Amino acid sequence: MLFFKRILEVTKSASASDRRGGARYAVKPGFPIKTVLNILGRDEQGHLLQSRDGQGWDWTGRLLDISFSGARMQMPRTVAAMRGDCCHLKIDVQGYEVTVPAKIAHIADRRDSFVFGLSLNTPASASAPAFHQLVELIALGATLQPVRPIQPDDSGYLVEEYAGELGSRLVIWRHLAGRDVAAFEFKLKDCLVRGLAGRNQLECLSGGQEAGARPVSGPKGEEIQRLYQWVVCNLAPAVPADVCEFLRKRAA
Repeated sequence: MLFFKRILEVTKSASASDRRGGARYAVKPGFPIKTVLNILGRDEQGHLLQSRDGQGWDWTGRLLDISFSGARMQMPRTVAAMRGDCCHLKIDVQGYEVTVPAKIAHIADRRDSFVFGLSLNTPASASAPAFHQLVELIALGATLQPVRPIQPDDSGYLVEEYAGELGSRLVIWRHLAGRDVAAFEFKLKDCLVRGLAGRNQLECLSGGQEAGARPVSGPKGEEIQRLYQWVVCNLAPAVPADVCEFLRKRAA
Protein backbone atom coordinates (compact mmCIF):
# COMPACT_ATOMS: atom_id res chain seq x y z
CA MET A 1 0.00 0.00 0.00
CA LEU A 2 1.45 3.36 -1.04
CA PHE A 3 1.57 6.05 1.61
CA PHE A 4 0.59 8.60 -1.04
CA LYS A 5 -1.05 8.18 -4.45
CA ARG A 6 -0.99 11.83 -5.57
CA ILE A 7 2.30 13.17 -4.16
CA LEU A 8 5.87 11.89 -3.64
CA GLU A 9 5.74 10.05 -6.93
CA VAL A 10 8.32 7.25 -7.16
CA THR A 11 10.01 6.77 -10.54
CA LYS A 12 12.01 3.70 -11.54
CA SER A 13 15.12 5.78 -12.15
CA ALA A 14 14.85 7.36 -8.70
CA SER A 15 14.48 3.96 -7.05
CA ALA A 16 17.56 2.60 -8.84
CA SER A 17 19.60 5.64 -7.87
CA ASP A 18 18.54 5.57 -4.22
CA ARG A 19 19.49 1.91 -3.84
CA ARG A 20 23.10 2.96 -4.26
CA GLY A 21 22.87 5.54 -1.49
CA GLY A 22 23.60 4.72 2.13
CA ALA A 23 22.67 7.93 3.98
CA ARG A 24 20.91 7.10 7.24
CA TYR A 25 18.07 9.22 8.58
CA ALA A 26 17.33 9.32 12.30
CA VAL A 27 13.85 8.35 13.49
CA LYS A 28 12.74 10.21 16.62
CA PRO A 29 10.77 8.43 19.38
CA GLY A 30 7.74 10.65 18.72
CA PHE A 31 7.38 9.56 15.10
CA PRO A 32 4.18 7.41 14.80
CA ILE A 33 5.87 4.24 13.57
CA LYS A 34 5.65 0.65 14.79
CA THR A 35 8.46 -1.70 13.80
CA VAL A 36 8.58 -5.47 14.05
CA LEU A 37 11.40 -7.83 13.11
CA ASN A 38 10.23 -11.25 11.91
CA ILE A 39 13.07 -13.70 12.54
CA LEU A 40 13.51 -17.36 13.51
CA GLY A 41 16.09 -16.66 16.19
CA ARG A 42 18.53 -19.09 17.78
CA ASP A 43 18.75 -21.29 20.87
CA GLU A 44 21.42 -21.17 23.59
CA GLN A 45 23.74 -23.33 21.46
CA GLY A 46 23.41 -20.96 18.52
CA HIS A 47 21.22 -23.25 16.41
CA LEU A 48 18.38 -21.82 14.36
CA LEU A 49 15.00 -22.34 15.96
CA GLN A 50 12.34 -24.26 14.05
CA SER A 51 8.73 -23.23 13.50
CA ARG A 52 5.81 -25.22 12.12
CA ASP A 53 5.43 -23.08 9.03
CA GLY A 54 9.10 -22.25 8.56
CA GLN A 55 8.41 -18.59 9.24
CA GLY A 56 9.93 -16.57 12.01
CA TRP A 57 8.40 -14.92 15.05
CA ASP A 58 7.52 -11.26 15.34
CA TRP A 59 9.61 -9.22 17.77
CA THR A 60 8.80 -5.58 18.46
CA GLY A 61 11.74 -3.20 18.38
CA ARG A 62 12.49 0.50 18.00
CA LEU A 63 13.66 1.87 14.67
CA LEU A 64 16.69 4.10 15.28
CA ASP A 65 17.49 5.12 11.73
CA ILE A 66 16.78 4.08 8.17
CA SER A 67 18.09 4.44 4.63
CA PHE A 68 17.06 3.17 1.22
CA SER A 69 19.30 0.13 1.76
CA GLY A 70 19.52 -0.43 5.52
CA ALA A 71 18.19 0.23 8.99
CA ARG A 72 19.13 -0.03 12.66
CA MET A 73 16.75 -1.43 15.25
CA GLN A 74 16.98 -1.61 19.02
CA MET A 75 15.84 -5.09 20.05
CA PRO A 76 15.25 -6.84 23.41
CA ARG A 77 18.02 -9.10 24.67
CA THR A 78 15.67 -12.09 24.44
CA VAL A 79 16.12 -12.07 20.64
CA ALA A 80 19.09 -14.30 19.77
CA ALA A 81 20.50 -13.91 16.26
CA MET A 82 23.74 -13.99 14.33
CA ARG A 83 25.22 -11.99 11.51
CA GLY A 84 23.82 -13.19 8.18
CA ASP A 85 20.48 -14.41 9.57
CA CYS A 86 17.54 -13.71 7.26
CA CYS A 87 14.58 -11.73 8.55
CA HIS A 88 11.79 -9.38 7.51
CA LEU A 89 11.39 -5.78 8.63
CA LYS A 90 7.72 -4.94 9.15
CA ILE A 91 6.75 -1.28 9.43
CA ASP A 92 3.39 0.25 10.29
CA VAL A 93 2.72 4.00 10.18
CA GLN A 94 -0.86 4.61 11.31
CA GLY A 95 -2.22 1.67 9.32
CA TYR A 96 0.09 1.98 6.31
CA GLU A 97 2.18 -1.20 6.26
CA VAL A 98 5.47 -2.06 4.57
CA THR A 99 7.41 -5.35 4.70
CA VAL A 100 10.98 -5.64 3.41
CA PRO A 101 13.22 -8.76 3.35
CA ALA A 102 16.50 -8.23 5.18
CA LYS A 103 19.61 -9.80 6.67
CA ILE A 104 21.40 -9.11 9.93
CA ALA A 105 24.52 -7.16 8.91
CA HIS A 106 25.90 -6.57 12.40
CA ILE A 107 24.89 -6.73 16.06
CA ALA A 108 25.92 -4.26 18.76
CA ASP A 109 25.62 -5.30 22.41
CA ARG A 110 24.19 -2.72 24.80
CA ARG A 111 23.64 -3.07 28.52
CA ASP A 112 19.91 -3.70 28.26
CA SER A 113 19.37 -4.45 24.56
CA PHE A 114 20.88 -5.29 21.18
CA VAL A 115 21.12 -3.01 18.18
CA PHE A 116 20.67 -4.91 14.92
CA GLY A 117 22.07 -3.41 11.76
CA LEU A 118 19.94 -4.60 8.84
CA SER A 119 20.81 -4.87 5.18
CA LEU A 120 17.54 -4.45 3.28
CA ASN A 121 16.73 -6.20 0.01
CA THR A 122 14.26 -3.54 -1.11
CA PRO A 123 14.09 -4.58 -4.79
CA ALA A 124 12.79 -8.01 -3.74
CA SER A 125 9.84 -6.46 -1.92
CA ALA A 126 6.46 -5.74 -3.44
CA SER A 127 6.38 -2.81 -1.02
CA ALA A 128 9.42 -1.13 -2.62
CA PRO A 129 7.57 2.01 -3.85
CA ALA A 130 5.88 2.49 -0.47
CA PHE A 131 9.20 1.96 1.33
CA HIS A 132 10.78 4.60 -0.92
CA GLN A 133 8.06 7.08 0.11
CA LEU A 134 8.57 6.22 3.78
CA VAL A 135 12.30 6.95 3.66
CA GLU A 136 11.64 10.20 1.83
CA LEU A 137 9.10 11.48 4.34
CA ILE A 138 11.51 10.67 7.18
CA ALA A 139 14.40 12.40 5.40
CA LEU A 140 12.43 15.58 4.64
CA GLY A 141 12.42 16.64 8.30
CA ALA A 142 15.43 14.75 9.66
CA THR A 143 17.96 16.52 7.41
CA LEU A 144 16.98 20.16 8.03
CA GLN A 145 19.87 22.51 8.85
CA PRO A 146 20.05 26.33 9.13
CA VAL A 147 21.21 27.93 5.88
CA ARG A 148 21.37 31.63 6.77
CA PRO A 149 21.61 33.85 9.88
CA ILE A 150 18.40 35.10 11.45
CA GLN A 151 17.74 38.57 10.09
CA PRO A 152 14.83 40.99 9.56
CA ASP A 153 13.14 41.21 6.17
CA ASP A 154 11.44 44.15 4.45
CA SER A 155 8.14 43.40 6.18
CA GLY A 156 9.66 43.84 9.63
CA TYR A 157 9.77 40.19 10.70
CA LEU A 158 12.79 38.17 11.72
CA VAL A 159 13.38 35.40 9.18
CA GLU A 160 15.17 32.09 9.70
CA GLU A 161 15.57 29.39 7.09
CA TYR A 162 16.39 25.68 7.14
CA ALA A 163 17.06 23.38 4.20
CA GLY A 164 17.35 19.61 3.88
CA GLU A 165 17.58 16.80 1.40
CA LEU A 166 15.01 16.17 -1.35
CA GLY A 167 14.36 19.88 -1.65
CA SER A 168 12.86 20.38 1.80
CA ARG A 169 12.96 23.99 3.00
CA LEU A 170 11.46 25.56 6.12
CA VAL A 171 11.12 29.34 6.47
CA ILE A 172 10.07 30.85 9.80
CA TRP A 173 8.91 34.44 10.37
CA ARG A 174 9.15 35.77 13.94
CA HIS A 175 7.88 38.95 15.57
CA LEU A 176 10.69 41.37 16.41
CA ALA A 177 9.29 41.87 19.92
CA GLY A 178 9.52 38.64 21.88
CA ARG A 179 10.58 36.62 18.83
CA ASP A 180 7.40 34.52 18.85
CA VAL A 181 6.68 32.58 15.67
CA ALA A 182 4.30 34.49 13.40
CA ALA A 183 4.18 32.30 10.29
CA PHE A 184 5.92 29.52 8.39
CA GLU A 185 6.31 28.07 4.93
CA PHE A 186 7.41 24.44 4.56
CA LYS A 187 8.42 23.08 1.17
CA LEU A 188 8.18 19.29 1.07
CA LYS A 189 9.60 18.17 -2.25
CA ASP A 190 6.80 19.09 -4.72
CA CYS A 191 4.39 20.30 -2.01
CA LEU A 192 4.11 23.49 0.00
CA VAL A 193 2.44 24.07 3.38
CA ARG A 194 1.86 27.49 4.96
CA GLY A 195 0.53 28.45 8.37
CA LEU A 196 -0.08 31.52 10.53
CA ALA A 197 -0.14 32.13 14.28
CA GLY A 198 -3.70 32.37 15.54
CA ARG A 199 -4.99 30.28 12.66
CA ASN A 200 -5.02 26.50 12.88
CA GLN A 201 -6.03 25.88 9.26
CA LEU A 202 -3.11 25.13 6.94
CA GLU A 203 -2.78 26.25 3.34
CA CYS A 204 -1.68 23.37 1.10
CA LEU A 205 -0.21 23.97 -2.33
CA SER A 206 1.25 21.85 -5.10
CA GLY A 207 4.02 22.75 -7.55
CA GLY A 208 7.79 22.55 -7.72
CA GLN A 209 8.42 26.30 -7.47
CA GLU A 210 6.86 28.57 -4.84
CA ALA A 211 5.91 31.18 -7.46
CA GLY A 212 4.01 28.58 -9.49
CA ALA A 213 2.50 26.66 -6.59
CA ARG A 214 -1.27 26.24 -6.72
CA PRO A 215 -3.65 25.78 -3.77
CA VAL A 216 -5.12 22.28 -3.60
CA SER A 217 -7.93 20.66 -1.64
CA GLY A 218 -9.78 17.36 -1.72
CA PRO A 219 -7.85 14.06 -1.68
CA LYS A 220 -4.55 15.64 -2.77
CA GLY A 221 -4.82 18.34 -0.11
CA GLU A 222 -5.50 15.64 2.48
CA GLU A 223 -2.38 13.77 1.40
CA ILE A 224 -0.26 16.92 1.72
CA GLN A 225 -1.65 17.52 5.22
CA ARG A 226 -0.89 13.92 6.19
CA LEU A 227 2.66 14.26 4.84
CA TYR A 228 3.09 17.44 6.88
CA GLN A 229 1.72 15.76 10.02
CA TRP A 230 4.28 12.96 9.75
CA VAL A 231 7.24 15.16 8.79
CA VAL A 232 6.85 17.53 11.75
CA CYS A 233 7.05 14.54 14.11
CA ASN A 234 10.61 13.90 12.95
CA LEU A 235 12.33 17.27 12.68
CA ALA A 236 16.10 17.57 13.00
CA PRO A 237 17.66 18.74 16.31
CA ALA A 238 18.75 21.93 14.50
CA VAL A 239 15.13 23.14 14.41
CA PRO A 240 14.39 25.12 17.62
CA ALA A 241 12.00 23.61 20.15
CA ASP A 242 9.48 26.47 19.90
CA VAL A 243 9.34 26.05 16.12
CA CYS A 244 8.77 22.30 16.48
CA GLU A 245 5.94 22.93 18.92
CA PHE A 246 4.37 25.57 16.65
CA LEU A 247 4.43 23.21 13.66
CA ARG A 248 3.12 20.20 15.60
CA LYS A 249 0.18 22.15 17.04
CA ARG A 250 -0.97 22.94 13.52
CA ALA A 251 -0.68 19.27 12.59
CA ALA A 252 -3.29 18.24 15.15
